Amino acid sequence: MNEAGKRPLILTIDDDPDLVAIITLHVRRWGHNSRSVGSAAELWRFLDRETPDAMLLDVMLGDADGSRLVADLKTRLPDVPVIMITRSASVEAAVRCMKHGAADYITKPLDFSRLEKAIRIALEVGDLARRSRREPVERQAPFYGMIGSSPAMQRLYQLIENVAPADVSALILGETGTGKELVARAIHRASPRRDQPFVPVNAAAIPHNLIESELFGHERGAFTGADQVHLGFCEQADGGTLFLDEIGDMSFDVQVKLLRFLQDHVVQRVGSRKARRVDVRVLAATNIDPRQQIAKRKLREDLYYRLRVVSLDLPPLRQREGDITLLAEHFMTRAAQRHQRDFERLLPTTAAVLADYPWPGNVRELENVIEEAVVVHRGTDLAPDMLPAEVRRGGEVSDDWAADGAVMEQASPSRGSSIPRFNAREQVEKETIANALARTGGEIEEAASELGISRATIYRRIKKYGLPSRRS
Repeated sequence: MNEAGKRPLILTIDDDPDLVAIITLHVRRWGHNSRSVGSAAELWRFLDRETPDAMLLDVMLGDADGSRLVADLKTRLPDVPVIMITRSASVEAAVRCMKHGAADYITKPLDFSRLEKAIRIALEVGDLARRSRREPVERQAPFYGMIGSSPAMQRLYQLIENVAPADVSALILGETGTGKELVARAIHRASPRRDQPFVPVNAAAIPHNLIESELFGHERGAFTGADQVHLGFCEQADGGTLFLDEIGDMSFDVQVKLLRFLQDHVVQRVGSRKARRVDVRVLAATNIDPRQQIAKRKLREDLYYRLRVVSLDLPPLRQREGDITLLAEHFMTRAAQRHQRDFERLLPTTAAVLADYPWPGNVRELENVIEEAVVVHRGTDLAPDMLPAEVRRGGEVSDDWAADGAVMEQASPSRGSSIPRFNAREQVEKETIANALARTGGEIEEAASELGISRATIYRRIKKYGLPSRRS
């Protein structure tokens, strides 16, 4: 790599000398050094002598297979980003290359402002990859509002610090309740955009027929009920960060427009012919494996790779050794202050009980359990018998769950029948198990394994919450 303070070296691999000449002119104008080769054989000879900071690679390089060439390059130089150059008709080939490690793709005829941005991002990603290999430094909690000192959280803190200054898109992955929005806010607060807007959007909470208007805005009279101009979330986040949660819940049509927005950062409101350029960093999140969503045609593959310039995998609470006690004490103190209670201490026996529970709802479920105990009980010490029976039994409850107080009943005014109602903790658990069953196609054994609970426990939850499933 070039030494610190020297201009980055961009290597163009293309057999079209006219295009190479134009690219070289622009790359040097942008303040970078530029070199080029015209074949795979020349490429390997060049790399024996010198290592570039980023590469521009033509998908159709003579007889060479672009995707195979990318895979070989990433094996040899994992920290050097590769941007594919492709004809519009071969975008699918470019996406295949991204599966093998390419950082981005640009279509011909080249948009040089788009290419400049792609190179800038590629250089930032390469620098990020090198920084991530440095020896980790232990960080104190709270870290931008996050509590935890476990090795898993220390790795996450380091990744956030590395990712934040790089002005690139990122995909945040994790189970329900792991704190994906909290991580997105931490990235924003640690970034140069910290003083600009942070706009969170839950795609699952917006009706499908309104999501395009909510994202990109609309003009007055664009459709029935549009009685005034509406500024979409993308424009609201101008200069700052847009956080898109549950991206798989967007329709394919909206995903196409979001992909275009990620490429050129231009917004066109519904009902308008005028395009507006905005400066927005996009962070996205999902609690479902994106590869499953792609396989089920709920998520566009090209959008996934465009968003996943960097990915952050959030650890579930059951894998955060020692953090459960820290979090429980934090939630107890906060709830005691909020509800004017006297709780001051989490008993060691209570901490042991909490550590034995698998927490399918993760941090959100733990917070709800502690707050419920603080509200319902009195005292200065939070004891084990103040916790729900299910938590005390490590997730195993008796089949007679209704008699154990897990469900409250309310008489129906029309029929006199009973309708189950669940508290906040149970709602989180129900949502978590329902999502796991959806991801596994209703397979109980797979869902139980994913959540870290027994099959017997998940059978009981399915019965308790009336969830659909298939027996494994």
